[in-house]
Amino acid sequence: MADIEVSVLVVGGGLNGLATALFLSRQGVDVHLVERNSTTARLLRAAGVSARTMELFHSVGLEPEIRARGLRLVPGEHWTQPNSPADLLPRAILGAKRLSDIGDGRAFVMEEGTVEVADASPMEPAWCGQDRLEPLMVGEATRRGARVEFGTELVSFEQDPDGVDAVIRDTATGERRSVRARYLIAADGVSSPVRESLGITRSGNGTIGHVLSILFEADLDAVVDGRRFLIAYLLNEAAGLLHRFDATRWVFGLFFDPERHAGAETSKDKALELLRTALGEPDLSADIQLVNRWRLAHEVADAYRSGRVFLVGDACHVHPPAGGYGANSGMQDAHNLAWKLAAVLRGWAGDGLLDTYEQERHPVGRATADQAWIRQTTRSEGDGGHPDLRNSTVISTGYRYPEGAFEGEKGGEPLEGELRIDGRPGMRVPHVWLERDGAKVSTVELATDTFVLLAAQDGGAWAEAARAAGAALGLPLTVHRVGGDLADAEGRFCELTGLTSQGALLVRPDGFVAWRSPGAGDRPEDLLRTVLGRITARDREV
Repeated sequence: MADIEVSVLVVGGGLNGLATALFLSRQGVDVHLVERNSTTARLLRAAGVSARTMELFHSVGLEPEIRARGLRLVPGEHWTQPNSPADLLPRAILGAKRLSDIGDGRAFVMEEGTVEVADASPMEPAWCGQDRLEPLMVGEATRRGARVEFGTELVSFEQDPDGVDAVIRDTATGERRSVRARYLIAADGVSSPVRESLGITRSGNGTIGHVLSILFEADLDAVVDGRRFLIAYLLNEAAGLLHRFDATRWVFGLFFDPERHAGAETSKDKALELLRTALGEPDLSADIQLVNRWRLAHEVADAYRSGRVFLVGDACHVHPPAGGYGANSGMQDAHNLAWKLAAVLRGWAGDGLLDTYEQERHPVGRATADQAWIRQTTRSEGDGGHPDLRNSTVISTGYRYPEGAFEGEKGGEPLEGELRIDGRPGMRVPHVWLERDGAKVSTVELATDTFVLLAAQDGGAWAEAARAAGAALGLPLTVHRVGGDLADAEGRFCELTGLTSQGALLVRPDGFVAWRSPGAGDRPEDLLRTVLGRITARDREV
């Protein structure tokens, strides 16, 4: 018998692995996570939390704490205002030859965004450093029953038709323990030993170069005349980009040449010298707190699943940081996979549902990586325009799965040219403000644990049919009537979801539309049983 028996073993405790453990525990799945590092992250690699990802954090109760610990995002146009409050961060990406150009008004705007997401989401994006976000995720995951072990690494694993046998090791003591899990999820980063051991190949543009990230504390406000901004691309002989980490700390990402910048990754003095050159401030006084080198690449795994092993986050897609899509995309991988694993483990879905993880997330991961590549290359050239560039809200929230666990028209591109979240199956449910018991609630908030049928005002037949179909199939399904228990004060529900007053929308536990009937239908219970059977792969089970 194994030392540890668990439903899911997660390998890797960065943002993506912690999100996996958090969303699985939210679904009531027992999960054990191992991370070889001794603690959560210290360096900023991901601070921008998209509106869609904030929706996911809202569903597990973390949204208020994340906002309290982070900086307050405001529209990018505010970057021109000097001496702004320290907790304010305009969504402006600037370009300049040296840092003082920002204070002198000689910087140019590469991208200037708003905080609002075009009525696409009930949430606003947030800016919370990885060093602050990860401990919150650890705390909530463990509170929900997940076991999270730092200083513990995966030594080996083997899978069979019924599960995975693994060996883990305490990095301090060398003690080894055996684990028997039903499934293994690899969130073990760009180099992913799990992916490599499975022989899963990757494709893409490959390695672009290397980046040296320097976390430092310095008073730069006098140089920039107190102006706040999200990112500044410094386009000079020591090219790189500058992020604000928090009120007093910054991160500079230097495009790193190992020969030209020899010693900078191990010497704080050399790192400071590079920093002074890049910022154009030869007398800069700065406390260098951490230096880390990483690979800038564009690669997507050719498979996201191998038997009972799944890849999430950087293990299956890595791309340039431009746009801030990496961690957000990985956490959305985790959310997509979590409800499907929970459904299979609980017995109300067939194994075929797990195949839809790759069907859905792979094309979105590829398209997202391509968008990051476009942004990175055009910004490095000082030109933010490109004919294939997509709006950030389309990329983070308005994407559509070409294939997967839904019934309706399939195919097409995952990222359309314009933002259009309109109730089509394969997209996140449109955001509509409704009222329940006198309080505002978004359609996005209604589906977090179960399937949800949203029937329009005259769609009572669909509501009754859904209750009967869910009971017959033994799967969790909640029914709401818009015009019944939910009030549509603005009268926009049917308009935004593509329904008539007799229609209905079936939403998955992850908030994506699984099926839609614009109007009334014949034999609604039989139809819904068929639809639910196909979506959950129950129709393929004997």
